[in-house]
Amino acid sequence: MNSRVLPFIIFTIVISSGCQPGWEIENPYSSVDWEKYGRYKANLHTHTMVSDGWMNPHTVVEKYREKGYQILAIADHNVVTYPWEEFTNFRAGRNQVKRIEEKTLKPQEEEVILPEDLDFKNVNPSEVGMLAIQANELSSHHHMGSYFNDHNGTTTEIESIEAVAKKGGLNVLFHPGRYHESNPERYSLEWYLNLYKTYDHLVGIEVFNCGFRYPRDRFLWDSILTALSPERPVWGFSNDDMHSMRDFGRNWNVFLLPELNLQQVRHAMENGIFFFVYAPEGQDGPAPPVVESIKVSHRRGKIEIKASGQDSIVWISGGERLTRGKEFSIRNVRKDINYVRAEVYGKEFSVVCTQPFFIKYD
Repeated sequence: MNSRVLPFIIFTIVISSGCQPGWEIENPYSSVDWEKYGRYKANLHTHTMVSDGWMNPHTVVEKYREKGYQILAIADHNVVTYPWEEFTNFRAGRNQVKRIEEKTLKPQEEEVILPEDLDFKNVNPSEVGMLAIQANELSSHHHMGSYFNDHNGTTTEIESIEAVAKKGGLNVLFHPGRYHESNPERYSLEWYLNLYKTYDHLVGIEVFNCGFRYPRDRFLWDSILTALSPERPVWGFSNDDMHSMRDFGRNWNVFLLPELNLQQVRHAMENGIFFFVYAPEGQDGPAPPVVESIKVSHRRGKIEIKASGQDSIVWISGGERLTRGKEFSIRNVRKDINYVRAEVYGKEFSVVCTQPFFIKYD
């Protein structure tokens, strides 16, 4: 080779490497204006006396309002308890009436349901400073949340998912670890993968439910992400699955929105523009950390989280802890990972989880 040509070849390679990092990071928070967007606390899986909850709808709304929730979905089993302005049109379920007659104590409480609790009151969401999400829990099969539509009554998972799609709604699979663990042949990983590959409006999965009742929820989410990323996002949710005060206030989602309305909440659910939280000590325990901002550098292959109140930040892919610290660098890990997500830990093991960041390689 001519020695006069060699320096030019080396120079070209160096410049190309600098301009072409060899990867692309898809950031679900790329649209967020961290200084201007609001943070809105949400529970999307809540029950009342209309199905198998222990409180009437207006009391449930008030309990969440008192603790600063701005978004609430009442997801009664196979009943669309909506709109809130028409709570008086609904009636308590038979089991709830029986509990009143038998003076059954509420779970972990020393009180009973009173007869006057059957007198439901209408609630205007705007007057109490909350956003009501139309929802119900389709429960004749693997339980799933149905949002932004009034569908009900189907008996199989496929029938329900397709009916919700026809009505323009969204689905989220509820507490999948319960089914995956008890009947792994029926509810195999492949079964979940086929659903997510087939139905785009099936936007996510509960990772935390009623505290941390089903640990395999988180394991299953990582397994799904490992198989489907980066082409198919599956967003994680954390919900109380509240039936009584025993279940109240340990799980919630934090939506990052330019303004609080139904369209923005739906957009965030579809695109992963929210965090989800598990606080073992509940509303009276230590406040979980706050993620103040996230920066992604595609050229450098780095994701940086600025947070307050945290003890540690753990980066996870494939269900494994890759590294710790406020920064994640692609250069410091193996190149076969197709997503990474962060868990920001605070006092008493409270945790704020990000959605996955997807990594595409050239």
